Amino acid sequence: MENLLNLVGLSKREVDIYTVLVESGELSARELAERLGIPYTKIYTHLEKLHKMGLIAPVGGRRPLKYRATPPAEVYKNLVNRASEILKSLKPLFDSLQLIYESKHATAAPTFLTLIRGAERITDLISEILSVSDGEAYLAVPFPELVTYRLLAIMAEESKRIKIMVLTTEKLRDRFQLPPRVEIRTLPEMFGGGAIGNSVLIYVKYGGEISGVYSNERFIIEIAKTYFHNVWQRAKI
Repeated sequence: MENLLNLVGLSKREVDIYTVLVESGELSARELAERLGIPYTKIYTHLEKLHKMGLIAPVGGRRPLKYRATPPAEVYKNLVNRASEILKSLKPLFDSLQLIYESKHATAAPTFLTLIRGAERITDLISEILSVSDGEAYLAVPFPELVTYRLLAIMAEESKRIKIMVLTTEKLRDRFQLPPRVEIRTLPEMFGGGAIGNSVLIYVKYGGEISGVYSNERFIIEIAKTYFHNVWQRAKI
């Protein structure tokens, strides 16, 4: 029980409080403090945390106030639901990491072409492409929600290691406060964007959401580079 509850951020004292309430039934704060040797001035901090997490509940309104443990079966169900939500929230991150792994370790995985949705995941992949690219990287960034401080910091740092060329719109140019070694050119407007390095990400905005495709296919990477350089020649310095 202690190891299980530790996983959700409970201290040993809080685990002990819950266990005593399961075994002994309703107890007051003072009774709990005396049984467990916890200073009375600190017991309420632990009780409040347990209450917020749904592991205990105050009983009635009489004084002294007593506390009752939430049934273990109910606690287990809540923990399963919480763990499931956490794992679901982490899946996009691990999907992105898997794509990066496969692009970096081409011999370990077949060629892939994957659909990517959402500005956050697009930004994460742009950052990863910059971080693992060799020699040079090309970016086309037409949407303001992608120009984050984190991405700019990564661009500035990686530009010490590789050559970075950036295409953006005239409206967004002032947001790219980067060292002179990062080459930046502008266009009046852009339909979509991308990131090209050891892998390629191409994206557009459709229905208010940024979506794109990500691949390590060499042929697609070369097509994207050719198109980028063609647009680059026509862009304003």
